[in-house]
Amino acid sequence: MVSSIGNNKLSLKNQEFKDQTLRGLWLKGIDRLKKYSITDSALECELLLRSALGYTKSDFYSHLPDALLEQEVLLIERLIERRLLGEPTPYILGFKEFYGIEFYVSEDVLIPRPETELLVDLSIAKFKDGGLIADIGTGSGCIAVSIASQLPNLKIIAVDKSTHALQLARKNIMLYDMIGRIDLVNSDLLTSFKPGLKFDLIVSNPPYVPENIYETLDKEIKHEPEIALNGGIDGLDIIRCLVQQANTLLSDRGSLLFEIFSDNANDALRLTSELMPMSKITLHNDLLGLPRVIEVQKLL
Repeated sequence: MVSSIGNNKLSLKNQEFKDQTLRGLWLKGIDRLKKYSITDSALECELLLRSALGYTKSDFYSHLPDALLEQEVLLIERLIERRLLGEPTPYILGFKEFYGIEFYVSEDVLIPRPETELLVDLSIAKFKDGGLIADIGTGSGCIAVSIASQLPNLKIIAVDKSTHALQLARKNIMLYDMIGRIDLVNSDLLTSFKPGLKFDLIVSNPPYVPENIYETLDKEIKHEPEIALNGGIDGLDIIRCLVQQANTLLSDRGSLLFEIFSDNANDALRLTSELMPMSKITLHNDLLGLPRVIEVQKLL
């Protein structure tokens, strides 16, 4: 995938990268990122340099001894400055890998995270193929596209209230030739759907961070859309609406899968059982053993 690098008018006070080899630039970049306590500094710096130069991983390592042109050095410096100012690497690169697939991303959508892959795994296990799925708050479309990549005979409706997010999701859907298999709908959760429509599965990674915790998040995370993170005072505002709406739109024995804030698991479970009492509720942990996804199967 060709990443999209936006223009940035940061002043370049640090000229120490001039007339260096790729290896030298990489090592100096790693050192600068480490000083700002950026984890995985070697990998992040490699990705920034590869993006600036248009290199694959193998290209990068084969060209380590090469000296770079001044304009290449300046571009690399600009990208590193953006990272040091707290801009997340996926936004700088213009893409992020999720479920083994690269997706276009921008500041209009949440950056896909590895823990959310559990939603995809559970969806695939739940529906071997066929059926109608709704992906609520689709953002980049990473969940919908990942599910569709494994289950070729189902239909997915990907929903978002942000038109900018839907534009980016369309770009990813077109990239992987899924127009016709994934439809996009501009809606606030499920409010645009009539009760006569029934989904076999509703999947969502909703905003679930409690407001007081959101206010303390690192500036890097604050680059992401607040609407995709802030779940209100108790972190359950959107989940509350989602469960209520899903209860009327799920088919018989249909399921709802949604990601939660791990520290809020008990409250989320209690809320779900109150709103959908005639259902089977299961809590799934992520690879770190933390509560991550609630599964609700409608029984009546």
